[in-house]
Amino acid sequence: MLPEIVMKQPKVRIPKLKVLTYDDYAALTPPDSGNYELHNGQIIYMPSPIPTHQIVSNNLATDLTIFLRKHKLGQIFTAPMDVVFNPIDTFQPDIFFLSNDRLHLIGDKKIEGAPDLIVEILSPSNKPKEMGYKKIIYEMSDVKEYWIINLEKQTLTQYENVEGEFVSRRVFQKTDTLTSLIINGFEIPMNELFG
Repeated sequence: MLPEIVMKQPKVRIPKLKVLTYDDYAALTPPDSGNYELHNGQIIYMPSPIPTHQIVSNNLATDLTIFLRKHKLGQIFTAPMDVVFNPIDTFQPDIFFLSNDRLHLIGDKKIEGAPDLIVEILSPSNKPKEMGYKKIIYEMSDVKEYWIINLEKQTLTQYENVEGEFVSRRVFQKTDTLTSLIINGFEIPMNELFG
């Protein structure tokens, strides 16, 4: 009788997903691309925005910049610009505002903390899960005001941070005039924003 041969099954190691930090992100992403973010320790590719997105972004950023320079209230930035909210979350908001009180957050290569105001312009590639995650990080990081622009509906939803949670304050339609909760005196007709 032949001895029974027992074949050992090799142990399969399931690799753990590595949680990346900003330093990992900065080392791995192409320096000239600007189309990546770090979400919960994972690098996420962000497709380039569509032309309508850029038109609306430029219109709003231009008006905000002119107003802020005139009144010396702070600084506007536009994507791509890394904003590090914590070691595992680095986003590139479409537009954001740093008041004079938060200008110390400007680093050599990145913004090191939460802006006062963040504007996100929804693109076809934005997933609800991604936007929901960003909203939570913005709330927890003390972003004071948050605007979400819907290109398809031509609306802007305005949120205010109340004790660490965003409260919807208003949905601006194309016929309305947009005003800010934290930038006193700033306003822009919505039809100019989308024009």
